[in-house]
Amino acid sequence: MIGVAYNNMAETSVAVPVSISSEPDGGLSSPAPANRREFRGGFSSSICDIFRDPSRRTDCCSIACCGVLSSDRNRYLLFGELPPPLWRRLLMYLIIPALFIASLNYFAVEVKIPANGSSYGNNDQQGDNGDTTTIKVAPLPLRLAFYAYLIFLGIRGRIEKRKTRTEIMKKLYRERAEARGEAVVDPNQVTRYIHQHRLDVIRAHSSYSCCYAHDLPLDDNNEFEDAVEEDSCSRFWDCLSKTFWNACCGMWCQCCSACAIAQEEREIERLTGNLEPKMDYITFEPFSEYFPAIQHLNETQTRSFVQHAKAISKLSVKLLKNLAAVLAILVLFALSDIDKNFTFANMIVLLLTLCQAFFLEYLIWWRWNRFDISFDSVIKFFACGFLLTTPMAMIFELVVSIVTGLISMVAMIFILVEDSELLDKLQTDPKHAMKDLAVAHPALFIFSLFLNAFVIAALCEEMIKYFGYWMVVTPDLLPQKRSNDTNNENGGNTPNTKSVRSTGSGITVAMCSVALGFACCENLLYVFGYTPSQSLGVEIQTLIARSIFPVHPLCAAIQSIGVCRRDLEGQRGVGIGRIISPAILLHGSFDFVLMVAAYLQQVEKIKEGNDDDSDIPKEDDSDAVMSEEDIPTLVFSFGMVLVGYIYYVWQSRAQTKRFIAMDRTAAVDESSTLV
Repeated sequence: MIGVAYNNMAETSVAVPVSISSEPDGGLSSPAPANRREFRGGFSSSICDIFRDPSRRTDCCSIACCGVLSSDRNRYLLFGELPPPLWRRLLMYLIIPALFIASLNYFAVEVKIPANGSSYGNNDQQGDNGDTTTIKVAPLPLRLAFYAYLIFLGIRGRIEKRKTRTEIMKKLYRERAEARGEAVVDPNQVTRYIHQHRLDVIRAHSSYSCCYAHDLPLDDNNEFEDAVEEDSCSRFWDCLSKTFWNACCGMWCQCCSACAIAQEEREIERLTGNLEPKMDYITFEPFSEYFPAIQHLNETQTRSFVQHAKAISKLSVKLLKNLAAVLAILVLFALSDIDKNFTFANMIVLLLTLCQAFFLEYLIWWRWNRFDISFDSVIKFFACGFLLTTPMAMIFELVVSIVTGLISMVAMIFILVEDSELLDKLQTDPKHAMKDLAVAHPALFIFSLFLNAFVIAALCEEMIKYFGYWMVVTPDLLPQKRSNDTNNENGGNTPNTKSVRSTGSGITVAMCSVALGFACCENLLYVFGYTPSQSLGVEIQTLIARSIFPVHPLCAAIQSIGVCRRDLEGQRGVGIGRIISPAILLHGSFDFVLMVAAYLQQVEKIKEGNDDDSDIPKEDDSDAVMSEEDIPTLVFSFGMVLVGYIYYVWQSRAQTKRFIAMDRTAAVDESSTLV
C-alpha cells in the first residue's frame, strides 16, 4: 500500500506499566479488555480474517511483494526503523542470486548419462540400448553455496518477522494488564508469556507456510462478533477457507506469511491509533508535507506542467529517478552489443512501448482531468500497476491455470476412455494425437479456451487491477475537511473545493492509471518475451496490434463506475462482484474471440497439413504477424471494444448527472448552514 497511517513514534515506544497477577497461571492467560475479543497470542483479530472485511486495504498490501512493504511499515511503526535502501535489497535479493545462477551456468561441466536418465555418476554407464545423453552439471560446492545463501535469506527474513510479532504480543500483554488495573509488571513475566506462545510465533512465520487450524476467540463469546458487510470476494474466500484449509488439510495455510502480516498490520493500527492513512509508504513522508502544494495548484487552476511536476512527494521522485536509472542502464546495455537479441533498435521499441502508455496517460489525466487528481497520485497508481499488480496477476493466473487445467484434463479423460485408438496413439505419438483430438473434439478445446479467457485472464487480471487501485492511498482521494474544521490534517485550514464529480473523475483516472501500468508491463512481456520471432518487425507489429485495442484501461474505467457507486453514491449493495463483472464480461469476450479464431485457424492448418510440425515450408514469422484471415477477427474485436466504450460513456454520463445533483444538494445544505 502506497499510503499508510502515520503515528508519533514517541508514543509507540512507551511501555504501559503492569503488575504481576495473583492468578494461578501468573496472569498469562488473562481475559481480554471488555471492548474486544482475544484470539491466540492476544490478537484482537484472527489470522484467518484476511479478506473478511472488503473495506480493509491492508489485506491486499500483505500479499503484494510477498508482504515486504507491509513488513517495513509494521517495523517502522513499532521500532521507528526505516527500511533498508533499495540498492541493498537489489544486491541481496537480485544481484547476488543472479551472479550465483550465472556462475552455476558458467562453471557447469558436461556429464554423460544413460538415455533413460537413471544416473549420471558414472560417465561410462549406458542405457539398455547403449545410448547416452549429455547434461550440464554445476560443481557441488557452488550449488551448496547457492542453497546456503537462499537458506540464509529465508532465516533472516523469518527472524525479522518473528521479532515484529513478538513485540506486538508484548504490547498486547501490557494492554491487558492495564485493563485489569495493574500498574507494574516484572519483565520476566512478559518473557514467560512470550515463551509460552513461542510455537504460535513460529507457526505464524514458518518456512513451510502453515499455521494453526482454528484461530477462534479464546473467550468464545459471540457478543463481540463483528458485523462485517461481506461481498462476493469475502464470501468466496470464507467458503474456500472453511472447505479446504480447515476441512481437508486440517490447518490454515498461507504463503510468505501473508495472513500473519495482515493480522499484525491490523493490530498495529489499533494499538498505535493509525486507523486513517496519513503518510506515504516506503519514504514515510506525511501527506501534510506535500499535499498543500497540490491543493494550491488546484485552487489557482495552474496549467503549467512544470509546477505540477514540482508538487510531488519524495516517493514519486524516487520512482521517477529509478525509472530514469533503469532506462539509462538499458540504453548502455543495448549500445554495448553484449546481447545480439537486444540492440539499440530493440531499445527504441521498448521506449515506444512506454510512450504508448504515457500518451494514453496524458490524454486521460493531463488533457481532461488534470485538476481532479494530482501528478503525484498518477505516478503512484501507474507504478503500482506496473510493479505490483503484474507479478501478482502472473502468480494468480498460474495457480488458477493449474485448477482449470485439471478440469480440462478430466474432460479429456472421459473422451479418451471412449476412444481407445486415440488413447493408444497418445502413448506412441502424443503430438499428432493432440492434433487429432483438436480436430475431432472442438468442444473440448473451446471449453478450455473459455476457461482460459474468462477465468484465467479476465477474472484474475480484473480482480488484481481492482486490488491494485485499492492498495494505493493518496490524499487526493481521501475525504477532505472543510475550512472551518480545525482538525484538518491533510492540508491545514484549506477549504474543500473538490466536488463529488471531481472526486469521481479522480477515481476513474486512478483506476485507469493502474490499468495502464499493468498493460505497459504486459505489452513489454508480449513484445520481447512472447513473440514468435526476435525480429524488429515482429516486435513493432505486436506493439501496434496491442496498442489499437486498449482493453485494460477501458475495463478499468468501467470498474470505476461501480467504485463510484459504492464510495460516492453510497450504494452499499455494490460489492467487488458487481464492480468487476462488466469488465470481466468485456475482457473475457475479447480474449475468447481471439483465442477461438486462432484455434479454428490452427485446425484448418492441421487439416491442410500446413501446421507447425509439417514438412511443408512455412513463411518466415518476420514477414507478417497478421494475415487476411485475421481481418474478420480484428473487426469483431474492434466492435467489442466499441461496444464497451459506448457502455462506459452511457453509464458515465448518467452517473455524472447524479454527481451534479449531489453537488448542488451539498452546496444548498452548506449555504443554509452558514445562514
